[in-house]
Amino acid sequence: MLNNYLKVYWLGNLVFLLNIILILFLLSYQFMHFAKFPIREIKVVGQYHHLDEDQVSMISDRFVKGNFFSLDLYNTKEAFTKLPWIRNVSLKRVWPDRLEVVVEEHQAIGRWGAIALVNENGEIFHGASDEDLPLFFGPEGTESYIALEYKKMQSILEKKQLKIAQVSLSSRYTWDIRTTNNMKIILSKDNIEENLSRFMAQYDNISASVKRIGSADLRYPNGFAIRKSTEPIQKIDSGERPLI
Repeated sequence: MLNNYLKVYWLGNLVFLLNIILILFLLSYQFMHFAKFPIREIKVVGQYHHLDEDQVSMISDRFVKGNFFSLDLYNTKEAFTKLPWIRNVSLKRVWPDRLEVVVEEHQAIGRWGAIALVNENGEIFHGASDEDLPLFFGPEGTESYIALEYKKMQSILEKKQLKIAQVSLSSRYTWDIRTTNNMKIILSKDNIEENLSRFMAQYDNISASVKRIGSADLRYPNGFAIRKSTEPIQKIDSGERPLI
């Protein structure tokens, strides 16, 4: 009989505790959803150049609904990430009335043909830019590879004040590089940096000899072949056929 009494006692306490929890939950829900704690400020943090006040105002009007507690952070974040130049974004409530938006913009390094831009991570995004950016062409799925190799090749060429204007990668992974001074450089898929660095080491001597380089085929194992802009091909340091 004592055991039955204890069971009833503890059961009553449990029901009482659950009722208290439910009441507190309902009170807190009412407080957070119906009390007036409006978001009065949206502060954008980070280095950005393509996010403007009109875009922030549009998102504020359409997606920043509710108050400090009930604001849907997920939908608001999705709205920011759909903007063309936004690569990543994080949101944080700052008491008592501010929403802090930390943005990371795409850093464009090239154009994927005429349809999109490519960022430094090799990701395609559809932004608008009037920057003088190199053109990238290649098989689908090679965007990241091309971006990586472009940065390596440009770092080698810029030692001689050369700038890449176009990068084309064939389905057989042969590289066709065009510089802003209209020089064409052909590379195989192997030893890209090594062959390009070897060519750059001889670039001044070759330029002094041929005056103006039209193209340089670097697909040879021990040398390269140079063509003047209007002259027949000249062989440099190799009698072998190019490796294709």
